[in-house]
Amino acid sequence: MDLGLLLLRLGTLLLVTRGLDKAVDLPAWVRDVDDHVLGAQAPELVAWMVLLGQVALPVLLALGLFTRPAAFLLAAMMAATWVLTVYPRLDYTVLGEGGAPTGEDSLLYLALALPLVFTGAGRWSLDAMRATGRP
Repeated sequence: MDLGLLLLRLGTLLLVTRGLDKAVDLPAWVRDVDDHVLGAQAPELVAWMVLLGQVALPVLLALGLFTRPAAFLLAAMMAATWVLTVYPRLDYTVLGEGGAPTGEDSLLYLALALPLVFTGAGRWSLDAMRATGRP
């Protein structure tokens, strides 16, 4: 079970590349956020929050540090991403061509994070070492 939780936590690291891609061209990312109704109020703040969430939360999960809150925040961010950006952009369709879910990358990260909210990080984590003093 602990190996499975470790692999689940490590799977979230794939999201870091998306955050780093946004960081490479931050002005373009801020413009994209500014074009969205939700981000137009404070585009720099929203852009930085999403960018930091896509980098810091998966790193915390991979380390197994503050796993439950980090997993909850990641799941909430991915659910909000799907509801606010993917779903409306695709004419409010849940299934795309060929029956695949729309925005499946957001749903995948949601599916990776949500079980960790309920299970925690497992024995091979910094959370376990903080609680017991040993792995």
